[in-house]
Amino acid sequence: MSVLQRDHWTEPAHLGEGFRLHKDRCGRQLEAICHLQTHPLGWERVLTINASLQRSEVVRSQDAVLDLTEGWKAALIEKGWR
Repeated sequence: MSVLQRDHWTEPAHLGEGFRLHKDRCGRQLEAICHLQTHPLGWERVLTINASLQRSEVVRSQDAVLDLTEGWKAALIEKGWR
């Protein structure tokens, strides 16, 4: 397992998106975005809905990043997001 070490970390750097899903609620379009950014302890996944923070989690390995992303995406799809 690969664990990232950040000796001179100063601030998070945006590394891209894991997914982007949409859902209509009461005639309003919602957009969920799963961002990936650096963190002093590894990587941080951040989930926002219409730019409002919903949850975040820090993981220490690349495998954990992928597992977390797929888990969050599957949970949202199960709730009607597309």
